[in-house]
Amino acid sequence: MVMATDAGRVLARLEERSARERPELDTLNAQGARYTRAAAPRLMLDVGPDVGRLLNTLVRRGRARRVVEIGGSVGYSTIWLADAVADTGGSLVTIEADAGKVAELRRNVADAGFAGMVRIEHGDAAEIVPELPYPFDVVLIDHWKDLYIREFDLVWPRLAAGGVVVADNILEPEATAEQMRAYVEHVRKVPGACSHTLPLGAGVELTIRDHAPEESW
Repeated sequence: MVMATDAGRVLARLEERSARERPELDTLNAQGARYTRAAAPRLMLDVGPDVGRLLNTLVRRGRARRVVEIGGSVGYSTIWLADAVADTGGSLVTIEADAGKVAELRRNVADAGFAGMVRIEHGDAAEIVPELPYPFDVVLIDHWKDLYIREFDLVWPRLAAGGVVVADNILEPEATAEQMRAYVEHVRKVPGACSHTLPLGAGVELTIRDHAPEESW
């Protein structure tokens, strides 16, 4: 995988920032999820390079055409996804609820050279996802953990056969472990779903649809 020079430069800068933020983030996570959430507007809370590469590979190998990200933050995972979408000729929509992060997200995506191919939506995924064209091929869920099940249930009926939902932070931090266990239990009971936990980064759950949804589009 060869990444565009501008995208690689922006990712490297964001990874340096993530490393600087890590000690504080670890302290906040140890104190409890509400402390991390309160500080979230000024922290990246990124997926990290291992999961970034996984996302990029899933889009490329699946020749994904419609990709959705719920929880764009400042654009780290967005850039990994956009780099792959540039190869497949598809489209990427990223949704971010925090206005300050949306502004930074736009700057980082533009600096990486992907401004023209990423649709950035500011708001609640519950209002935005139903308005998006589908079927989706790849969906990333990476924001408030208490909303993971809600977001999965939003996107699952709109997921293509062979499509995949990727959920981050399944194994870490311990502060959200109960919510993540509930999420994993939920997705593994869904008919037509094949779901596995991968120990990459903070842990990801890959849930693949093995047949087309009953709903017509």
